[in-house]
This record gives sequence, structure tokens and C-alpha cells, in this order.
Amino acid sequence: MTRVVPLILVLAVSHATATHAQFLGCPLIDQITLEDCQVLEKLFYDTDGFNWRNVHGWLRTNQPCDWYGITCQSSAWPRDIIHIDLSGNDLTGTLPGDLAFLSELRSIRIDNTGPGIRQKKLINQIPATLGDLEHLEVLLLGNNAFSGTIPVELGNLTNLRELSLGDNKLEGSVPERFGQLTQLQHLDLRGNNFGGAIPDSLRHLIKLEHLDLSQNLFNGTLPTWLGDLNALKFLDVSNNMFSGILPETLIQLDQLVWLSLANNDLEGALSLTTATYAAGITNCHLEGNRICIPDAPPYADLLQVCSLSQQSTCKVCQGADCQSLESVYYETSGASWVQSEGWLASSDPCDWHGISCHNEEITSIVLPDNHLAGDLPRSLSSLHNLQVLNLSKNNLQGDVPQEYAGLSQLVTLDLSNNELTGILPLEVAALGATLNQCNLSENAGLCLPDNATYTALNANPICQLPLRKDCLGYDFVAFSELRAIPGERSVQLVWSTTQSSVGITFVIERIDPPVILAEVPGRAQVPASFAYTIDNLDPGQYSYQIRQITTSGAYRISEPITVELYSEDLVIYAPYPNPFSAETVLEFTSGTSGLVEIVLYDLVGRRIQTLFNGTPVLHQLTRIVLDANGLPSGTYFIHSFLDGHPISSEQVTHIR
Repeated sequence: MTRVVPLILVLAVSHATATHAQFLGCPLIDQITLEDCQVLEKLFYDTDGFNWRNVHGWLRTNQPCDWYGITCQSSAWPRDIIHIDLSGNDLTGTLPGDLAFLSELRSIRIDNTGPGIRQKKLINQIPATLGDLEHLEVLLLGNNAFSGTIPVELGNLTNLRELSLGDNKLEGSVPERFGQLTQLQHLDLRGNNFGGAIPDSLRHLIKLEHLDLSQNLFNGTLPTWLGDLNALKFLDVSNNMFSGILPETLIQLDQLVWLSLANNDLEGALSLTTATYAAGITNCHLEGNRICIPDAPPYADLLQVCSLSQQSTCKVCQGADCQSLESVYYETSGASWVQSEGWLASSDPCDWHGISCHNEEITSIVLPDNHLAGDLPRSLSSLHNLQVLNLSKNNLQGDVPQEYAGLSQLVTLDLSNNELTGILPLEVAALGATLNQCNLSENAGLCLPDNATYTALNANPICQLPLRKDCLGYDFVAFSELRAIPGERSVQLVWSTTQSSVGITFVIERIDPPVILAEVPGRAQVPASFAYTIDNLDPGQYSYQIRQITTSGAYRISEPITVELYSEDLVIYAPYPNPFSAETVLEFTSGTSGLVEIVLYDLVGRRIQTLFNGTPVLHQLTRIVLDANGLPSGTYFIHSFLDGHPISSEQVTHIR
């Protein structure tokens, strides 16, 4: 045993010193200068080179240009070192600032990435002297343990195309001087402790294609100038503390394929333009914020965008004026308007179709000939700065709200060519008599009574409505009951009133196609019940309405009443496909509660298979699938029975 121990010690010492023992020293280097060699030697020792994953050539040969990770410019002696690539090589310790003496360096890649878990990291601060490498184009120092702040001197590297400092322990703010890196295409600062706002100087990085600021402590609002970096393909600012709303300018980034703003404190509803843009991005993440998507009609095709679903409480436009306009949209069938650009889809109503503003106050609503339908919206009366209101040539009905008299700033009012009814309220008539332009004509049911109170306004006509002796102001009646009762081939409409309906005619109308079916006179009796039966109808769906017409021509239309008539027989539909190879489908409906049996027979009348036997749900389509598995080719018959009585027979052909 005493002889073995010394032998082991000799072998251990020999292995530990072998690398250094073969190195003849920088004075004998024949490819690069003594000074450059000494820089590489210092890099080796300062970063624990003896324990690198790959040390090929290092301190073994006198040709450093062949050492692992070193690339030299091909030229006569001395050759300049232009690339250092030691990524994933387990460097640990500190990065020597002496690398700045390698003045021709084009790239430094010491990113500690690669397979397996790497515990060895470069520590301490990034040398400020790296900022002297004026030819440097690539600096990758990610996945290490550098600490402290980013040296502002790195902002001097005006030829830099790639800068990666991600996944370190850096802190502080991003230097304003980074705005000088105008050739930068790739900037990765993820996974550090950077804080503050994104420096405005970065707006000058117009060649930037990849910007990753994720997993830091950045705060403030996202700058609008991000939309000016139109070369961006990748933008990730997730897991920070950004607040405020999403800049609309992001939609200018037409090359973006990755967008992540997840897990910040962003808020607000996405405009239709922004939501549509985001939906088209291949990888998009907005979750973990207070961002939402409205369920308003303009967003109908955007059920989910960037992991966000539509919400009924999500409103793009906020405030009292927005609420008033939202009511206008919904009360007048906005989804069916001819033009509705911007409505409920952007945050500024001043940009919506037909809306004009002054000093951010709504002063004009002009929506003529735009298919507005329903009652004239009372919510318009809350727009106290309104000067122009033009809703002419639409399908608006009902009375003119008395509240419109409060629109004291109104100069122009045009509600002509609609279906408005009733007496124009005295207060609105008084306002109309003072307006520069007012037109309420071509509304068959709207009128002005020729009495002392209206005559006292000293204007005839008022808003192009003449005073009329026959404008008696009949009140329309409310229906206490209005329903449709289906029969075997008929529909009975019934309605009841609790007011006298003398002077009113009830006109029964079918909606589609539009047909006037009957006129029923009103009654003085209170309460009164009415009924009208439509006979000889085929099975199907029918819609009706009741129009009240007064002696003055005013009218009001009820809500549509829809009813469906079902067949009372067993109805068998033809099988499809026919002929068939794999399977065929048979469908039927039953209007009776009898027992239904459907059986498959072969050509010679043998019973092959019972396809259905039971009592189906009334008037509900029942579907049977005939599987051809094991069924020989040939012709078959499907016989149908109701309570044992034959109903129908269908021929089917099975082919292989």
C-alpha cells in the first residue's frame, strides 16, 4: 500500500497541470499579438477555464485562432480576434474588462445556455469597458448572474445588432443612451430586476425586430411610439407592472407575429380596430390584466381574442354621453343600420359615424336614411350641447318625447319622413317655432291641434306641420293581453284592452310576406276582448302584428307575434344518401302520440332489422342511422307504421 499512494498523487498532479504545462507562453504565440494573447489568458483564468466544458486548444497550443470559440480575421500576422463564442461552456467567475483591448471584436457570445441545468454563472458587474469595442455587433451575456446596473457605456456600441442581457440579476433603469443603438435588431432584457419606465430614447431603434422586456419591474404606461417601431416581429413586456390602456398605435405593427402583454396592470376595453388586429396575431397573450372585449354587435365575430372572452360589462366608451348614445344604438336597431362605423367600437364617440363634436362635447347627430327603427330615443334629451339632430328618412315610430324641449342649444331639428305618431308636445312645438331649421313633416301620424294653446305660439306651420282641426289627440290603447293560439290549420289572435278604443281601428297584418288580413273596429266597452282567426294555414312559422290607426291617421304598431303550426301526422322524410355504402339516414316527425315502428325489409319481404319502435317526442325531428355493416348489397324497403297501421314505404339501395 505504501507504494500505491505516491503513484496516485503523481497521476493527479500530472492531470491537473497538464494543460498549463504544455502552454509555451504568450511570448511564443505566432498568430496574434502578445497583448491579445494575454487578454485571452486572463479570460481563461478569471472564468475558471480549467473547468470549462470544452477547453480545446486553450493554453495547449500556440495558435489561439484555433482555440475553441475563437475566430480570427484571415490576414497576415498579426491576426485580429473578431469573434468569441463560449456560450454554454460553464464559464464562472468575472468577465475581465480587458476584453476591450481586442479592439476588432465583432461579437461576444458568452450566454450560459445549453442542455442540462447550469449552475456555473458569470457574476458581478458587466465591464463598462466593453463600451469601447466600437466594431462590436453582437453581445450575448444572458443566462448568467451579472448584478448591478447596465453600464451606460454600452450605449456607445453604435454598430450593435444584437444585445442579450436576459436572465441575470441586473437592476436599475435602461440607459437613455441605448437610443443611440440605431442598428439594433434584437434586444433581450428579460428576467432581471429593471424598473422605471421604458426610456423614450428607444423610439429611435427603428430597425428593432425583437424586443423582450418580460419578467422585470417596469412600470408606467406603454409608450405610444411602440407603434412606430414597424420592423417589430416579437414584442414581449409580460410580467411587469405596466398600467393604463393599450396604445391604439400598436395596430401599426403589421409584421408582428408575437405579442405578449400578459400579467401587468393594463385596463380598459379593446376598440374594435385593436381587437381585430390582435385576433390576427399568431401568438398573442393579454391575460392577467384588466383588459376586456365588449359583447357589443360590432364584435360579433371576435368571441375570443388573445385568451380574452367577450363580457357584457365591458364598454369601450365611458361617461354619460356614451351611455346616451349606446341607448340610441340599441333602441333603434343599430346592428341593422346602413352605416355604423365606430359605434360601440371605439372609445371616442366624436369619431363615430354621424357624430360631430366641439371641445369634446357632442354637438351634432346626423343619421338620415340609415335604417333606424323603433321608438324615437328619449336618451337624446341628455345631450345638452346638441345643436343639430337629423334622423330623417328612417323608420322611427312612436311619439316625440317631451324631454326634447330641454335641448336648449338646438339650432336644427329634422325628424321628417318617419312613422312618428301622436300630438307634438306643446313644449317641443314651442322650441320648434324658434329654431332656424325644423322639419317634422311626412310623419302620417304626427300632428298639431288647432287650439288656443298652439295658436298662441304665433307660428303656422310649426316645423312644417300645419295646425289641424282633426288633430284630436286620441290616445293609443295598451294591450293587457296579446297572444296567438295555434289550431290544427289555423291561428287565432286575441287581445284585450282596459281603455276605450273608440276611434281606433285594429289592422291585422302578416309580416313576412307583408299582407293586410283584416280591420277590426275599436269599442267603447271597458275592458274589451278581441279575437280574429286566420284559417287554411299549412304547417310552418307565421308572424303577425296589430297596427292601431286613429281617425287622424296616427298609428302605432305592436311587437311581432310569432307562432308555429305543426303537422298532426307522421311525416317520414326520404333517406339520404340513397344509394349508400357505409350508412344512410332517415328522419321523421310525429304530430300524434301513437306508437311508431320503422322496420327494414329485404326485397323478398323478410324482416331484417327494427330501426325504431316507440313513442317519439311530439313535433321533434327524430334521426335514425342505418349502419351497413354486415348488410349485403341489394335493394331494401323501409316500412313505417303508426299504431300498427302502415304509413309509408321507402326504397333504399346498398352498394359496396
